[in-house]
Amino acid sequence: MGKDSKPDDTSSLKLYIRLLKYLKGKTGHLTLSILGFLVFGLSQPMLAKLMEVVIESIEKQDTDARWLLPAMALGVYTFRGIGSFIGNYFNALVGTGVIRDLKLETFKHLTHLPAAFYDSSTQGKLIHNLNASVKLVQNTITNALKTLIREGITIIALVGYVFYLNWQLSMVFLVVAPILLGLVSLAAKRLRKFARRSEKALGNAMQISKEMISNYGLVRSFGSQDYEKARYERAVNKSFEAQLKSRKVGALFTPIAQVIVSCAVASIVFLLLSPSILDQYSAGELIGYLTAIALLPKSIKQLGGIGVTIQQGLVGAEMVFNLLDASPEPDLGTHTTNSVQGKIEFRNLDFKYPKGKQPALENISTIIAPGELIALVGPSGSGKSTLSSLIYRLYEVDSGKIFLDDIDINDYKLDNLRSHIAIVGQNVRLFDDTLRNNIAYGDVAYSDEQIADALRHANAWEFVEKLPLGLDTPVGENGLKFSGGQRQRISLARAFLKDARILILDEATSALDNESETAVAKAIDEITADKTTIVIAHRLKTIQKADRVIVIERGRIVKEASPDQILANSQELSRLEAMLTPTPDQPG
Repeated sequence: MGKDSKPDDTSSLKLYIRLLKYLKGKTGHLTLSILGFLVFGLSQPMLAKLMEVVIESIEKQDTDARWLLPAMALGVYTFRGIGSFIGNYFNALVGTGVIRDLKLETFKHLTHLPAAFYDSSTQGKLIHNLNASVKLVQNTITNALKTLIREGITIIALVGYVFYLNWQLSMVFLVVAPILLGLVSLAAKRLRKFARRSEKALGNAMQISKEMISNYGLVRSFGSQDYEKARYERAVNKSFEAQLKSRKVGALFTPIAQVIVSCAVASIVFLLLSPSILDQYSAGELIGYLTAIALLPKSIKQLGGIGVTIQQGLVGAEMVFNLLDASPEPDLGTHTTNSVQGKIEFRNLDFKYPKGKQPALENISTIIAPGELIALVGPSGSGKSTLSSLIYRLYEVDSGKIFLDDIDINDYKLDNLRSHIAIVGQNVRLFDDTLRNNIAYGDVAYSDEQIADALRHANAWEFVEKLPLGLDTPVGENGLKFSGGQRQRISLARAFLKDARILILDEATSALDNESETAVAKAIDEITADKTTIVIAHRLKTIQKADRVIVIERGRIVKEASPDQILANSQELSRLEAMLTPTPDQPG
């Protein structure tokens, strides 16, 4: 039996209780909402009582009542309207407040989750959980909670009123109550199962749409539009089928519940018209009693209809809480320092990706001196990028240690460790924000002059100063408003501005034309003069500038030598050239 076919009542209760924790600080507004719905619910028996008084006034031909009864009706509906407003407004205030807190907490938690979590998750599903799943919770807290409280109070008030009028006749409701509860339980289990299926399918659809939009050029170049449409259609159809089944259960529950309640009402009417009852009560009292009975099915129908919303909300809460329960990056270090010398040591380092079958790195041991420029060379997948990422603890090592200035990097506070490291990748990552905020990323304290100076170092000021909005220019999603070379220089400016002691460069000039490359290479020479620099080398030109070359193959260091030693050995040079991409003659 599938996992989604075994709903757990205990887990549902836990989810409810966990959601209730988000009401902290909002109990005053919730109390006002409940009081408002209490007023609204109590107005229902008042309507029944009003009907009784009207009938009795007609029977008695009481002409004086023509002044009293309209005033009573106006009072009841005013009372009802005030209760409805207070209940709805403060319910919305509580619901939107809970969702705001839940969204903020989830997003903040996502910023602290480890790389391994993102490696095993798809962006589309995460985005779906952060937005659509939270929206489902919102519907549960606002619409469902409103209906639950309002109609629940109404039913309690009406049932209490009819028991007060005639408890013997009203005992019929005690017979149908267990049947209704059984139906609710059965429907809830089915609805939960279908809601899980629907949300899973919608998450897949979100991922497919994101991939298609992000890779629209590749889709067109391969003529894969029909393939992508078919993928998306399958995912949406799965969600549609699950939602249809869910609606079917909800649609069946409501009329069945109404039939059961109608049987109870019909039984009461049958008993009500018996001679013994007719002899005991006036027509007004009987009409008032029947009016109260007649108001019950509507409230029961609305109460039964929220089952779909509640179960969808519980599934949404389940998905959001799964994110919140994911363990953040371990950060047990306490050491902090304002500056570092930049000495890096790898000692007997082993590492395997969480779902990897083979080790990515094995027995890595080497020391990088402060201010040394190291070129990491090796075939694709040899472990170069992995090794550099471990320095700033993107992943936790399996065994061995990494030291910065003879201190285990695990002893540093994460934020402090990463403050000493700047990274420029071959694949530039920019945010849909202003140019200023992309360069001064994570630190708004930099002045415009400091940012402009970093742009000059990166040979980027020449095109930035010509922009109409200057540093306030939006860069677009991942900087798509700029060319590849311009994006690379913006990324370099970000690293220059950070002025970290340790630099990790993944061939940072690879996307530049020849003229820009010369200028940026000069700037890189300046910034790396007194810094520890690790370059993931793709070209021979980069190796020639290094102090030392480290060759990695299959996760192991196979050679360490100076560039001169490698270049002087024809066999080593040929072997090295086979691993590298030749320097292009045309713009990158």
